[in-house]
Amino acid sequence: MFKSDNQVLLRIRICYSFGLRVAILAPMLAGTAAHGQTQPAPNEKPEPEIAYVDRLIGDGSLEPSLQSDDVPSSNTSGNLRSLVVEVGGARITSKSQTGSFDTSALDRPQQEAGILVSGKYQTDNFGMIGLDAQIRRGSRLGPLTEPGTDRWNGLFRLATDDLPLGSGWLGDGALGATSTPLIGLFDRQTRFFLPVTPIMGAAVSLEAYKPIRPSEIDEDPVPFASLNLSVGEPGLLGGLRLNDYSGLSGLLVSGGGQLEMAPGWTAGAQAIAVDNTRDPFAALIQTPGADDAVPLISSQAIVGSLAYARPGLRLQANTIWSNRSVSQAETQAFAPAGQAAGGSIDVRYRSGRKVHNGGIYYFGPGLSWGASAVLSNAYGAYYRFSRSSQRWRWTFNLDAIDSVDNSGLGGFVVNADARRNIGFSTAIGLNSSLRVANGQSAGQALAYVDFETGLGTSRAEAGWSRDALSDFYRIGFVQNWTLPESLPAGSRLSTQVSYQYRKQADQASSAAGLVQSERADGFSLAVSAGLMPFKDVSLDANVAYTTDASTAASEFFGPFQSTGASFGSFASQQSDSFSATMVASARLSANWNLSGSYTDTRSSLVSRFGIPLFNSPLGPDPTQLEELRRSSFRLRAAYLTVRYTMSAGRPRSLMGNRQFPVGGVGNLAGSVFFDANENGKRDPAEAGVPGIIVILDGREALRTDQAGFYQFTGVADGQHRITLNADNLPLPWVIERDGTDDIGLPYAATVEIGVRATTQLDIAAKRQ
Repeated sequence: MFKSDNQVLLRIRICYSFGLRVAILAPMLAGTAAHGQTQPAPNEKPEPEIAYVDRLIGDGSLEPSLQSDDVPSSNTSGNLRSLVVEVGGARITSKSQTGSFDTSALDRPQQEAGILVSGKYQTDNFGMIGLDAQIRRGSRLGPLTEPGTDRWNGLFRLATDDLPLGSGWLGDGALGATSTPLIGLFDRQTRFFLPVTPIMGAAVSLEAYKPIRPSEIDEDPVPFASLNLSVGEPGLLGGLRLNDYSGLSGLLVSGGGQLEMAPGWTAGAQAIAVDNTRDPFAALIQTPGADDAVPLISSQAIVGSLAYARPGLRLQANTIWSNRSVSQAETQAFAPAGQAAGGSIDVRYRSGRKVHNGGIYYFGPGLSWGASAVLSNAYGAYYRFSRSSQRWRWTFNLDAIDSVDNSGLGGFVVNADARRNIGFSTAIGLNSSLRVANGQSAGQALAYVDFETGLGTSRAEAGWSRDALSDFYRIGFVQNWTLPESLPAGSRLSTQVSYQYRKQADQASSAAGLVQSERADGFSLAVSAGLMPFKDVSLDANVAYTTDASTAASEFFGPFQSTGASFGSFASQQSDSFSATMVASARLSANWNLSGSYTDTRSSLVSRFGIPLFNSPLGPDPTQLEELRRSSFRLRAAYLTVRYTMSAGRPRSLMGNRQFPVGGVGNLAGSVFFDANENGKRDPAEAGVPGIIVILDGREALRTDQAGFYQFTGVADGQHRITLNADNLPLPWVIERDGTDDIGLPYAATVEIGVRATTQLDIAAKRQ
């Protein structure tokens, strides 16, 4: 026999092992049991019903909530809106030493403090209006600024996004500190990159969308045409956490567009021109405040692109031309003056789980884009292959490059990678590469195994690399630890340890001016930890230490310690380094957050190049050379930020079927009236018909008021179908489709709704 308290117990989770909530089934089970339950005696008071409380079970295996209890429910009233306010500061100090040279003049601290405000509001029919503004006071070591001084700097940006223009067109606009827009084709290729330029001015972008087809209802809309235009003064952005804008003078104009000419075929072009602008590359390394030392440049460039795409295949061809001139003939600009041209072809093909990418390119010397540099003085080809399955993953990369005028590095890089999942918790992999450049070669191989144990997830790896000057061996182990439940919630710990052994070849001595050969050991240790000691408070720390006993810089092409450049060579060898970072954040309330960090980095370097010349024909003695080659560096950085965030509202709704995937709304208004003189217009003496149901696209309906008027607000722009339910129309009046007298077809009409406009539709009833 079931009791009422048993009914309550049935509401808890009954699938204990899986932690499933089946409270929704409990009333059904309790109701079934109640059919067989004996009714209580008349003098017996029923037990009070206990309110259901959903509780966590599963022997504590689920993490407790780490969020504040004061988080309010979302405010969904009104239009979408948000506000972010940040108040903070940052400071960076450095200290360096190179031999016996005094470098204190270069170790100037950088600091800033300021406030940033960013707000957005979704208007009913004018897009998302946004305002970004900031006020900053701080130092800057960059160009066009006197050293050692703090200065005020302010930026603002007023923008509108997704402004509906009608017929499937949307517009984006920005005024203030913005950047030059580009057509979408330049986001879909590999080797050819066009940089955007910060400007103080205005920018406009327009996009057009085709009407919706039934097969595209659930797809993300893609514009078939786009246009953009921007005008302003080009500049440079600096600062630490806030932007510090420095204008380069002159004028920049950029414009472009693209069009889907046929299914699968898209063409586009973008042009840019700058006039009497200071060379940004010369400004970056000029003596601060010495404006006259920076040459003025003018340039024009245009790029065209043609793309073909179908399922599994994409092909794109690009061509570019530029012309650059320098106003100060006696000053050497950082990019040569004159005309240059280039082009590239990129192909991507996918078949099942196989993906192929490849292309060829040629970019002449001196190629530029406005005041910025692009890939130039290079030609080559590349190929990428990848294949994946549930257990296997293969990748293969091949790059070949050379300089057009034979003044730069040339060679090729081959990389192959394979990974095999042995089970759900174990995988092995192998990565290898070969680099050949200007007669020098380097190769590497790295093997690893990933596995899980009761201690957590682990990776063990071993690698070897070799070049013309050295052999390098390395073993390492990475462990992400599983921590005891007794520690604070959100605790984490990971460690990484490695040992490296280097054998320097005899040839290295002639390049470095050191001993004939060398063998050295190195050791690295890194620890990353975090925890949440209190609700809404998190602490993260990272510590890393590396020591290298070698005195000579290692390899020209260090695979394990390369800087990321394709054919770069080492300028120095890091012999000893230590870094520590602490990050803390606290949620003060539902809207307020406090965060800060501190970083301390120290390192010792051994230089390979850059040794100054001596007047003595004998050159420096070994002691002087060793002293000059060694340097040390320390950097400390800290920041503190108080942040306020707010968001509310919900996306605006619309009425009727949408003809275009994006757009705005308008209104539809009118009346249903007795057309006594049958002229099709409502005269002042003609009465309205109340209670007639007007239906929009068969989905929204409303009744006419006592005067026969109706109005739909927020109707999607485009064409819509209007029908009626005229059961309340008295005899002998009828409402029939226009032009179908004596046929008796029910009323139906098509109307065109414009953005931010009201369309008037009066419906006449005539005597039968």
